[in-house]
Amino acid sequence: MQYIPGEVLSKLLFREMSCSRWGKIVILSSLLIVFTAAALVFTVDPHYRYRMPSFYELVYYKPYATAPRLLKSFDYDTLFMGSSMTRNFYLSDIDRTLGGKSLKLSAAGATPADLKKFLDIARKAKGEKLKRVFYSLDTYALNKTAPCYSEFDYLYREDFKEEYRYLFSRQSYSSIYYLLKRKLRPRGKRQFQTDPDKMFSTEYPGMKFGWLPIMKEAAQNELIHNTQTPANPPAFERSLKEYLLPMVKENPGIRFYFYLAPSHIYTYCQSEQFREADDLIKQRTRVMKELIKFPNVKLYDYQADRSIVCTPGFFSDIRHFGSEGARMILKKLSCNERQLRNETEISANEKELRSLIKEQMPVYFADLKKYKERKK
Repeated sequence: MQYIPGEVLSKLLFREMSCSRWGKIVILSSLLIVFTAAALVFTVDPHYRYRMPSFYELVYYKPYATAPRLLKSFDYDTLFMGSSMTRNFYLSDIDRTLGGKSLKLSAAGATPADLKKFLDIARKAKGEKLKRVFYSLDTYALNKTAPCYSEFDYLYREDFKEEYRYLFSRQSYSSIYYLLKRKLRPRGKRQFQTDPDKMFSTEYPGMKFGWLPIMKEAAQNELIHNTQTPANPPAFERSLKEYLLPMVKENPGIRFYFYLAPSHIYTYCQSEQFREADDLIKQRTRVMKELIKFPNVKLYDYQADRSIVCTPGFFSDIRHFGSEGARMILKKLSCNERQLRNETEISANEKELRSLIKEQMPVYFADLKKYKERKK
């Protein structure tokens, strides 16, 4: 009988290798695989746990995973942060319009717990150098409970015992695969991810804006009765008292600029359609009246700004605006346009929004009908 090529395999199959030696080979092979896997994560460092990228380009992706390193390593005195409503601001526009040197963290679905965690890291890393925080106040996010960053909580702790979680985490290997894929198969929609000026932007060349994408999403939402996050009073109270207000109280030396970022007015019309708008609007008013009490807070509302929320060309869907809309907001912020200075102005602002929704409801239903007929 001929031997199978390979001395080790041959001896194994013909039982010429002892069990102890076979066991050693299995153990050593397993250790080699484990060591190689850990070395791969350490070398590539897909979430920038140990260092900023040196032998490959920095990719702005997975903000919850990469935020700790970016907050520690970048040079900035202004932090621009929020949910997906902040994603299409460009750093050059922020710095040119508002002055200073900024870092933007836009994390889809970010809750006040997430944003407070970001600020805590920034404060520890930059100290007194951090002068300003521009916070996109998302009423919907206030009604969510669990923080999104918790999926990557081991990246937020500088504890040696947590290193194994990073070195052997499925998220790490998934990110390595993604980085390799985008390197080998570059696509136009991925190129913006390496542009430091855009930093977590999702706007790409050829992206569609205007009436059609807005109505497409509105019709889909109506079909499945899906609106933005409805009011959740317990979650709202927790977000307000445990995260949002303490964030301001704990940082009296930082100037906070809270602004309610504009969605297209049909976002509120759709909430009104499903009888969910009233509680959300009351929450808006409540949180603004709490924030206005602090001397280091400036407050702005652009959700009732007709020049933005009734202009379809700013929006890529029913809720999110592009860079053109972002530049409009920055211009208004720089001029203190639509700043709310006291409770009387906040109450008047609520009436303005309710009036605008009432005015736009017939237009919203007419547009829905028009879009459905167009699709037939």
